Amino acid sequence: MASIDRYRPPYREGYQLPSAPSNTSIKSSSKSPSRRRDVPPPAPSPPTNSSRTSPPRPQSRRSAPSPARSIAKTPVAMTNQWYFTQDEILGSPSILDGLSPAEERLRRAKGVNFIYQAGILLELPQTTLYVAGVFFHRFFMRCSMVEEKHGIHHYNIAATALFLANKTEENCRKTKDIIIAVAKVAQKNAKLIVDEQSKEYWRWRDSILMFEEVMLESLTFDLMIESPHFKLYDFLGQLQVIHNKNLRHAAWAFCNDSCLTILPLLMDARDIAIAAIFFSSTFTGERIEDVNGEAWWKALNGNEDHCAKAIQVLKEFYVENPLRKQENPYSQSPVFNLENTRRRGEDIGVRSTNGTPRTDSATQSPKARVNDVDEATAEREIDTAAAESASQAAPGDSDAVLKEAANNPVIHPSTNGTKRKVVESLASESRDQKRQRLSSDDDEGEVHE
Repeated sequence: MASIDRYRPPYREGYQLPSAPSNTSIKSSSKSPSRRRDVPPPAPSPPTNSSRTSPPRPQSRRSAPSPARSIAKTPVAMTNQWYFTQDEILGSPSILDGLSPAEERLRRAKGVNFIYQAGILLELPQTTLYVAGVFFHRFFMRCSMVEEKHGIHHYNIAATALFLANKTEENCRKTKDIIIAVAKVAQKNAKLIVDEQSKEYWRWRDSILMFEEVMLESLTFDLMIESPHFKLYDFLGQLQVIHNKNLRHAAWAFCNDSCLTILPLLMDARDIAIAAIFFSSTFTGERIEDVNGEAWWKALNGNEDHCAKAIQVLKEFYVENPLRKQENPYSQSPVFNLENTRRRGEDIGVRSTNGTPRTDSATQSPKARVNDVDEATAEREIDTAAAESASQAAPGDSDAVLKEAANNPVIHPSTNGTKRKVVESLASESRDQKRQRLSSDDDEGEVHE
């Protein structure tokens, strides 16, 4: 009977500690050096003295930084991500989705006007409304407003921008009040009663809260906006024309209307404020005196090209009139030239030598003259003549005459019935008239009283 040998494994040498190889042995015995390089080195032991326990190095041991290193560590001036050129704005997501540039400008103007109308109902300051408008413009440089291609309607984003600006500017308006104001503007009826349990209320509430996160992500949580209104008042104070009412109001209107355009995407608040002064000075005809012999825009470090660009953008907006405003006092097109807004020192000397009365531009606006007489003198003469005529017409006890005239129904007819008729006519508005009012496009975004 044949015997079967038992399986025996091959002989293996026992484990031996590796000996320190010499340079010659490494060159002779290393057959696969690439495999040894792949093995990561062992983790180094932690230092004996950490940054907290190690003593400070003496000043003498520190090496002086080389000029090459100092140049490399100089921070590079980074451009703001929210300022674009005209060509970049023409490549916005909405235009790439097939929307025409004119239609996009119209929707942007409607969205910001929606914010303004809701802000008026909430009695919010104009600076907050401007911040909301900037949020609106910046959002649609990242997202589209074409709903057919998964875009978002501009009114939904306008309401969300107003809600977010109310938080960032700390105006303390309740969410309920914002939703009710937005619903009233959307229905174009300031007297609309919005119930908190109605579908309209909850639709706007869900829309605002849902798009708030989307807007924050699109804006990269960059919510610090500089308003040109504050810059405007600083510049008017530096130029000593802050008490000139006509100049101040026209410049303020320019800042408000600038947000209806793409101007906040083209330049910063400082350039917009300087352009507003340029516009108001040209429109009102009020010249601004030089500052230390230097033109006022140079004293403010203004950019002439930016001023011309801002005026051109607003001029095109007024001519195009996308909101179909019936009354626009700034729709005229005077010749805009910075030199025409400047009042040099020589002009002031000529005026003073000719005997023309001067006014302090830092405290008041120039007074008008009627028949070579100051306005104040003319008013005093008119008041004196009126007092003399009244004393001649009612001699004796003037109080009795006034009481008799006040109780005379012929002179002061009653208006109670007229007010009641007006209220009844407003309450009897038919459903067809309401539907026609909501479907009309005249004065887009205006809230009817």
